[in-house]
Amino acid sequence: MARKGHQDRGLMSKTDTTGKTLWYVRLMHNGKDRRFGSFPTKTIARHFYEKAKTEQHEGRFFPERYQHGGYELVQEAIDRYLTNMEGGKTYNDHVYFANWWGKQFAGKRLNAITVTSMEDIRKDLMQERSNGRVNKYIDWLRACLNVAIKHDKLTVNPVAKLKSLPEPETKTRLLTPEEETKLLTAIGPTLAPWVRFAILTGLRQSEQLTMEWANVDLELGIVTLPETKAGGVQYAPLNEEAKDILRNLDSWHRSKWVFPSENPATHANIANLKRRFRKAVKDSGIPWVRWHDLRHCFASRLAMSRAPLGTIAALLRHSGTGLVKRYAHLDPDHLRNAVELVASFGKVQKPEAGARLLNETVTPTGTEEKNEVRPNT
Repeated sequence: MARKGHQDRGLMSKTDTTGKTLWYVRLMHNGKDRRFGSFPTKTIARHFYEKAKTEQHEGRFFPERYQHGGYELVQEAIDRYLTNMEGGKTYNDHVYFANWWGKQFAGKRLNAITVTSMEDIRKDLMQERSNGRVNKYIDWLRACLNVAIKHDKLTVNPVAKLKSLPEPETKTRLLTPEEETKLLTAIGPTLAPWVRFAILTGLRQSEQLTMEWANVDLELGIVTLPETKAGGVQYAPLNEEAKDILRNLDSWHRSKWVFPSENPATHANIANLKRRFRKAVKDSGIPWVRWHDLRHCFASRLAMSRAPLGTIAALLRHSGTGLVKRYAHLDPDHLRNAVELVASFGKVQKPEAGARLLNETVTPTGTEEKNEVRPNT
């Protein structure tokens, strides 16, 4: 048994058949020698030892809770986390990740989740998914295990040691008017106004689908957003076409939701709408576009209409202009005029077109000739 002063008391190490070192905890409880483990690292074993000693001192240590090395089933931790997510806007996404990770660790306990096992799983994920998508898988499990720690089911989160994969900046996808027409036709008359409304307002998908009629003021042309990504209440202005779309919807007399699902008691399902949107994109034959790109279309068309970046940021409800600089190049004159200032720096400005000296005339061919004094004939 490793001994290094009081620090390693109660810790034991053992090498398995593969040569790997495993750690165990030895405790005296009610006059009996109890051993717990194995633990993959010495640090985790020490955390368990200190936690168990604290519980003994407070009279709440029950060895039965810590069979199999003090770890509950991975599925139990997943179920607990999923319960906490019920009722949220992204619950369907949580269900997807919960099912996926449940299959990866079916029948296994939390001590099966190690840095090594996670690295292997991540490598497999990277064969089929982008770095950004892989990071979402890992982030979900990290959050799940953080909840397990709060409930004293785990002492150290092994996923926390994995650094996120680098994610390249994605090119902003913009719909041309022709592509928009094809998309609206492919998605059908019911959902086409929903898509057009997204382009006209720049609302995020969750913001649009959770809109309630009580928060729509058509007279003032304002939508109140009680819950937003930035937190707190925000407001989105409506142009005349967006107001006309809302006036033509018939959901107001059967649901509190502006965009309800088939069940008027609930708003439209985000995952279901994404599937129908993806199918419409494929059927229309246009290059790939996501629903979130409709928000980019809103901003890009503002930029091409020469709206200042500050105005675009305000309409997107961003706190600054940093995130909207991607649209600066879409202003046809703004940057071009700026670089012309470099060329003209320190030079004498030329006369404006049409300004001529008094003794010069312009011939029909565009060449200049001086006035001559002709002799009288």
